[in-house]
Amino acid sequence: MRAYAVFHLLGWVLAAIAATMLFPAVFALSVDSLALVQAFVVPAFQVGFLGGCLILAFRDRTVFSTRWDSLFLLGLIWLVVPLAGALPFYYAGFPKGVIAAYFEATSGFTTTGATTIVDLSQTPRSIIIWRAVLQWTGGLATLLSLVGILGPLSGSFLLDRQLRIIGRSTHGSVRHMIEAIRSITPVYSALTMGCFVALVFSGIPAFDAFCLALSTISTGGFMPREGTIALYGSPSAELVLTFFMLSGAVSVIWIKAILQRRWTLVRETREPSWIFALVLFLGVFLGARLLTSGAGVEWGEAFHSLTIGLATAASIVTTTGFSISGDAQNLIPYMILLGLSFVGAGRFSTAGGLKLYRTVSMLRQAGRELRILIYPHGVRPARHGEEARDIEIMRVIWITFTAYIITLGTLALLLAASGLVFPGAVLAGAGALGNIGPVYEMARIANFANAPPFEAMTAFTQLTLCLGMILGRVEVLALLTLLNLANWRD
Repeated sequence: MRAYAVFHLLGWVLAAIAATMLFPAVFALSVDSLALVQAFVVPAFQVGFLGGCLILAFRDRTVFSTRWDSLFLLGLIWLVVPLAGALPFYYAGFPKGVIAAYFEATSGFTTTGATTIVDLSQTPRSIIIWRAVLQWTGGLATLLSLVGILGPLSGSFLLDRQLRIIGRSTHGSVRHMIEAIRSITPVYSALTMGCFVALVFSGIPAFDAFCLALSTISTGGFMPREGTIALYGSPSAELVLTFFMLSGAVSVIWIKAILQRRWTLVRETREPSWIFALVLFLGVFLGARLLTSGAGVEWGEAFHSLTIGLATAASIVTTTGFSISGDAQNLIPYMILLGLSFVGAGRFSTAGGLKLYRTVSMLRQAGRELRILIYPHGVRPARHGEEARDIEIMRVIWITFTAYIITLGTLALLLAASGLVFPGAVLAGAGALGNIGPVYEMARIANFANAPPFEAMTAFTQLTLCLGMILGRVEVLALLTLLNLANWRD
């Protein structure tokens, strides 16, 4: 392991985080108090100074080249950046307390969307901006880590023509990560800008539209104000959010293939069509239920009920977690919420969960094994679109699934031991591990009203959820590789 090179790059990451703190500081200077300006400037100086020390102290020591170096850097980023991101929350006092500030930062950077802030109407706008910026940064970090480092460790092997969209360098090397940054960041930024402009034209105030755009593309789910999206009263905004939530939940490689007009590669990728079909089916079902149940929707507002249903379905399937409409959310049974937060959406996307392609691959293999029992001499190659699914890839997927189940069970037991009712503990653990934290609040009142909201949970419960959020962003096999003592001895 080349620890010097890892710490050198970690210094650049901290320097970048320090620079992002200056944006809400400028915003606080114009609309908030001087104390809030200091709440961003002081930690920006502290984090930037630490990053500069790492850059200068470990430069020109060794070369960053191995996959182990990449994994070690990735683990440090997901552990250290939330600590740095929590400093503005702590200095500003929103939310109050060290653990609550760390919970908020971890939830933001992992794009989970769970919050301990009680009243957003009394929260300074610079803090709301910082939450959104953290989510956007975390979404970009997720894409870069999946494309640049984690793909082969999760069964997400790239075809040669897919890899050429990102770059030609060795997977996991610094050069490949630089190529990924240059390739993905413009697309990610353009989608964010497009979402912002579309929301403004749909009638959403500019400040809210900016925060919603950052949270939508990152599939984060932080709201800029109290209440639900339906309170804006804009069906067009709900359709805009649906479209861009889906954009954040499908593979960024697939989006780049569309932009580069590589239609053969677009047609070969089946996963987006499954996501679209799932959202359409669930959205139409929820819209019809809203219309027929009279849950706050008049018969003359059939189109609005459909847009609410589609946006609610997209919010859950893409693991964004926006609160679209309380009436629509109450129509979704507990087990459906749990299942959707478990499965998640697309690979090479900002969405969380186990990922849909793993679930489909396991179901297809199960069906293939059953057919072999009937036709033992039949030959049926296993494929995922144009990607061959050999036994090694399926072994990776099944190991990941098993480890995911064990991790979820452990989190649920720890949360239940901390005082949460067991159904709430399971859903809270699934929401943290699937990076869709608001799903717990969606079901809490209807299914376990006595369970506490996030802000009323104990410090142990909040830290356990933080652990689950981070584990949800680090692939299980990558974590097992990091914990392998042989790598540390080498």
